[in-house]
Amino acid sequence: MTSHAALPTSLSLPRVLVVCTGNVCRSPFAELLLRARVPDLEIASRGIDALEGSPMEGQMRTLLEARDVDASDFRARQVDAADLDADLVLTMSARQRAYLLDEFPQVARRTGLLGAVPTLQGMAEEQGELSPSLIAAWTRRPVTRQHEVPDPFRRPLEEARATADLLDRHVESLAALLRPSALGSPSPR
Repeated sequence: MTSHAALPTSLSLPRVLVVCTGNVCRSPFAELLLRARVPDLEIASRGIDALEGSPMEGQMRTLLEARDVDASDFRARQVDAADLDADLVLTMSARQRAYLLDEFPQVARRTGLLGAVPTLQGMAEEQGELSPSLIAAWTRRPVTRQHEVPDPFRRPLEEARATADLLDRHVESLAALLRPSALGSPSPR
């Protein structure tokens, strides 16, 4: 695990929304794992075509629970305008981001790909803070397919495991950036 210097911020503990397609694999995995790693963070997940009310998909739930994170109470929800007041909205694919920007253009400068978070982390370290203007600058950076997180829904276990490992790495980068100590706040310990 990499050590990161504390960053001052004009955001207290940012509110985060994670979005995927069905809200049963990638976004709940990221939401619940991030909540476990940054307990006081206000985080939610939604789907652009959610399987409303469904529990987390079995393979991804098993892979999440192997990381000591309980997913038993999770139920999928459809994204709507009320969800988009988050300081940072993270999608798994460029297609999902495009959907959000088409349906909710007001979130353009707060919405990026989870796979591009290491770029945001580097920018924050370079600027010495995480701020809404830094997030807005980050959202203007080009993204490529390498920033996307593959959908493991109804795919073989090996693909689900690869997606879970990728999400784990991206969530750790995000957690390192968002932990209260990284934001210049005293740690709750």
